[in-house]
Amino acid sequence: MMGSLCKVKVQRSTVMEGNTLHTASQEQESTASHTSYPRSQDSVLQLPLDVWFLLRMGEGQCDLTEACLEGMRAGEMCEFTISAWNAKNSKAAGSDANGTQTENTTEQGSSQQSDCFTLQLHSLTPGQEFWQMTPGEKWVWVLSHKQRGGQRFGKGDIWGATDCYCRAVKLAITLNGKTRRKPVDEMFKEGVDGEDDDDDAALTPCFDKENEQAECADVSIPTEEEYKTVKAELHCNLSLCQLKLGQHGKSRDSSIKATELNPKSTKAWYRLGQACLQLGELEESRMAFGKILELQPDSESARTALKQVNNRLKDLDSKLGQRLSKMFN
Repeated sequence: MMGSLCKVKVQRSTVMEGNTLHTASQEQESTASHTSYPRSQDSVLQLPLDVWFLLRMGEGQCDLTEACLEGMRAGEMCEFTISAWNAKNSKAAGSDANGTQTENTTEQGSSQQSDCFTLQLHSLTPGQEFWQMTPGEKWVWVLSHKQRGGQRFGKGDIWGATDCYCRAVKLAITLNGKTRRKPVDEMFKEGVDGEDDDDDAALTPCFDKENEQAECADVSIPTEEEYKTVKAELHCNLSLCQLKLGQHGKSRDSSIKATELNPKSTKAWYRLGQACLQLGELEESRMAFGKILELQPDSESARTALKQVNNRLKDLDSKLGQRLSKMFN
């Protein structure tokens, strides 16, 4: 559950060919309790070993550990194994012509080393599922994920930043249509003053006034403009992370969503241009960089990128012309 503080301990035992070489129970017990642990590109679990650690669910410190804790109760223990994937000696699973699933194979076979971990849950505090939260509570989590994603990106933790932005986007989607509305009195005034509004609809509120006033008083709930702005920034930041991870198709999709939410965002258009350029979609890339120059004519980076795209298009046209010439000659 999100927000739940879990006191956990992770211990490791090495497993080779089914034989345990070193068990977690042999480790010396420690009563120390840690509340923070720096993320590292060299760490899979992102947690300290052999000590009690306070983990806050939902923050994405370690998705593997959180997945195990989701189905655990206080005092229970869970064991899981992590195996290294060898791209050189492994074959990806797939299907043959008849649709039969094929299994992964590896040249190393049973000699491949795996790490077996034991997770202990000592105690935990109450938390909430996302569907139990109020819109204001969800929005606090969205902003927290966004801030944490920026911090991780600044430290070079691209995977961690991507995870934060993905969590924020998923939670923000549940707030669609639940943003803070204008007070009834203000809506009533706008309805009366509007020339094109229906008179009966303007004079008749379509919701309970007391409930609406209570909702408008909750400043923790974003307005529709704030919601769209932050959501566009999340998609834009996610697009940059995906671009750095080589996920060019996902980067393009994220940047498209950002431009739809905020058509005036030059960053979103630039991310779209970069992603399309990497995918070889040159016309779309040229359109995106051209859009930036419409919004910001003095953008030197957009001008340089657009020149690069035009040069590639000219090269393609030249090569196509040469091929056609050879065909007809």
